[in-house]
Amino acid sequence: MFREKISLIRHYCPGITSLLDYGCGNEPVLAELLTREDYDCDRYDLYFHPEFPEGSYDLVISTEVFEHFRDVRYEMNKISSLINQGGFLAVMTSFHDPIDRFEDWWYHSDPTHICFFSQRTFEWISRQFGFEVIYTNRKNFIIFRTSS
Repeated sequence: MFREKISLIRHYCPGITSLLDYGCGNEPVLAELLTREDYDCDRYDLYFHPEFPEGSYDLVISTEVFEHFRDVRYEMNKISSLINQGGFLAVMTSFHDPIDRFEDWWYHSDPTHICFFSQRTFEWISRQFGFEVIYTNRKNFIIFRTSS
């Protein structure tokens, strides 16, 4: 799963050197894999790596974190402040398909999942926060670039 995402990052985010794994959790597997791929990858997690980064990054990646946000606007403002001009944001979370009934969707049964996204939601986020979508699989992964 993570190796595929790293391959997509390598393809769609050329020239990046500094990365932040935003919401990396207790065992930051993705950050470790990115480091092994010779990326300079910092870690931030509200609970396990709570020192908020002071710098900025070419790429902020967040895997299985957005669905836990209580205040998306607040978190997006924090994340946006961490991305260099022309930099990238990559998000992995399960997208809700509007054709499916929400009540039948497995993803909402986790009580810690309190915020849900669709392709349309991410398009709104893109407009509101000055990003452009450069890749999406319309299922669980999207990459944005900051507008220049």
